[in-house]
Amino acid sequence: MNTKRITLFWLFVTAIALLSIILPFGTKNSNITTSSTSSQIFKITSFKSVFDQSEFFPFINQLFGRLYRRLNCDPTKWKSPLIAKYGVAVTLTVDQKGCGKFNSVQKAVDAAPDNALKPTLIILDAGTYKEKVNVKKTKSNLIIQGQGLGNTFIVWNDIAAKTNGTIFSYSVGVFAPKFMAHAVSFKNTAPLPSPGTVGGQGIAFRIAGDQAAFYSCGFYGFQDTLHADVGRHYFKQCFIEGTIDFIFGNGRSLFEDCTINSVAAGPGINGAVAAHQRGSLQEKTGFSFVNCKIVGKGNIWLGRAWGIYSTTVYIKTSMAAIIAPEGWNDWKDPTRDQKVFFGEHLCTGPGANFKGRVKFAKNLSATDAAPYMGIAYIDGKDWIH
Repeated sequence: MNTKRITLFWLFVTAIALLSIILPFGTKNSNITTSSTSSQIFKITSFKSVFDQSEFFPFINQLFGRLYRRLNCDPTKWKSPLIAKYGVAVTLTVDQKGCGKFNSVQKAVDAAPDNALKPTLIILDAGTYKEKVNVKKTKSNLIIQGQGLGNTFIVWNDIAAKTNGTIFSYSVGVFAPKFMAHAVSFKNTAPLPSPGTVGGQGIAFRIAGDQAAFYSCGFYGFQDTLHADVGRHYFKQCFIEGTIDFIFGNGRSLFEDCTINSVAAGPGINGAVAAHQRGSLQEKTGFSFVNCKIVGKGNIWLGRAWGIYSTTVYIKTSMAAIIAPEGWNDWKDPTRDQKVFFGEHLCTGPGANFKGRVKFAKNLSATDAAPYMGIAYIDGKDWIH
């Protein structure tokens, strides 16, 4: 016999022993002979109190069910190469089958040490975790790892109208520095807002912490999917989906080898990838897309000038025919045309034809594109491993 079978055998023996103790108690009470009505009530009640399904059997089921699930858990799923790679000090596990230490992502986040100098790793089993998750400022050096962007999802369904503003509609919000995510997806399942709908925006992920990195992660939503709010961010081999301004904010963010998937629909121009918020020359912020590919459907802009000094560049990016010929939009404010920095360099595909671009778009030379081309753009040599 292997260890699991032996343990299950003794669990079964223990259950039989418990029943052998309890059954005589119930039988003894049921055989008491008395003419007293109160005694009859007592014997019936005492018997039922032992075997009533609302008391006894759920307890046994819960006890042995939990132990059985533990015995059938696969401990290898909690063995992560990230532990050695990043020098993880604390590992927390989450699943919905009783195999992890927690059954909620938020509970695991709350259990992580505050102001940690070394990383805390939270490993999620495959599944869909339906909860709104907040990572407050004190939860620094936190890593969340899933089982693949198509296997592990954290989802919620808030919209701007329900949360007193778009920035609060996120499914997951991170406000701590040095956050990382690997092989997990974030989704806002609120329905696609109708054109002109006020308050229908729904963020899947808001990152408002510095030095955040995302590897092989998914971001799913419609309008305003990914809020790269503030700080420096690195997205590597990620999948980002949406309709209008689905990558937005005032972060300094580098997207490498990412897939940008438009699900825009409707007449005319019906979407935009990016809406960067840079508001002054003093702000060292912007979005850079390098070796990415833009796919999907719709008729969309590469970016819109949310801020008067909005900064967005695409370098060596493949663009499907869904890109509108003009490419860019100035937020219906021509005074921004001379202030924004919208650039393209060595992009390919039917959507990359620069001939029809707006006059304020820049066809960048290698020298112009160089500052945006690698991790140096986000000072990555200091914090990207």
